[in-house]
Amino acid sequence: MSRVYINTSENYRFDRVLNCLEKIFDEMGGIDSIIRPGMRIAIKPNLRMAKKPDDAATTHPSVIKAIITLVHKAGGIVTIADSPGGPYNTATLKMVYANTGMEQVANETGAELNFDLRVEKVVNLDARITKSLKILKPLKDADLIINVAKLKTHGMMVYTGAVKNMFGSIAGLEKADYHLRFSDYDQFADNLIDIYLATKPRINIIDGIIAMEGDGPGSGIPKYLGAIIASEDGFACDYAAVSIIGVDYKDVPVLRKAEERGLFRKDETEFIGVDIRDVQPDEFDVPALKHIKQGTGFSLLRFLGKSLRPKPSINHEKCISCGKCIQVCPPQTISKDSSNRVIIDYKNCISCFCCHEFCPEHAIKIKKNTIRKIFEYRRV
Repeated sequence: MSRVYINTSENYRFDRVLNCLEKIFDEMGGIDSIIRPGMRIAIKPNLRMAKKPDDAATTHPSVIKAIITLVHKAGGIVTIADSPGGPYNTATLKMVYANTGMEQVANETGAELNFDLRVEKVVNLDARITKSLKILKPLKDADLIINVAKLKTHGMMVYTGAVKNMFGSIAGLEKADYHLRFSDYDQFADNLIDIYLATKPRINIIDGIIAMEGDGPGSGIPKYLGAIIASEDGFACDYAAVSIIGVDYKDVPVLRKAEERGLFRKDETEFIGVDIRDVQPDEFDVPALKHIKQGTGFSLLRFLGKSLRPKPSINHEKCISCGKCIQVCPPQTISKDSSNRVIIDYKNCISCFCCHEFCPEHAIKIKKNTIRKIFEYRRV
């Protein structure tokens, strides 16, 4: 039986977040039962880009500070480590740490910020498609990983939480190679599962105090839920999260594939703590769900495949031609024309939405094919 612990915090005030997490760890049997003095603990937040905490695109610093406080109390030695989108270098890490509040957390707690750019090979013989990979060295060297995700929607994977957060263990632009190799959504989900299994986080925590709805994971709207979710099982943790926001787990590729592989079972998951009905919002906008409606039309869409996938669309009134989308595009289908205008070669676009995810101006939207819109029309 996989146990998921759910508690609430009214806001990100440190004492409230700390109290919330203390109760969760007490339910787990106490943090001393997990962490022993002298253990090297890697905390892996979601630091996808240099966003401010209020944007709800990254794990909030109050959550990280509270976890560090509890780990230090148990005698653990903490390193904060993640690989944001784009180049994995010291300059990028410094900017991301400063903007996301991690630099301040490190200064206040004495935790170490990772600047070691090396990677280490990990072999996972139980993987379905990614049996060998290279992950950030501090994650490989840690005695224990605490995976601290942010609850958000996702244009490609519907939802992003605990399991997908470990994709950040892959260094920088190497993540683009995975998008190219596994452009099929189900294959990419299997790849994410393989990475999660290879990294083996001991504890998974999802920051859902302020989640992100709409055009996540980077351009969505902050949405108050007031919840923190935790489990030793990342799949169960994600199941609790999507249950809170009203999404059928079978509509989430990672959970659907995990169930297929025998890694997750709904009837073997127990929620402990706050009743999820007490933290469920009246509504939660998940745009990607509109792409997977059932029925005859959907079957035809599956047959037609990639040609009718949603595509990124650039709002040139908002675009500042910064080139971030060009930098992160896995198939390199984005460029600038002679007038410095950003353009997309849709012929080779794989609909991974990395450009949408990392656009600092929210100038890229996800646009559906007209024929797809017709087939997705919900009949009354």
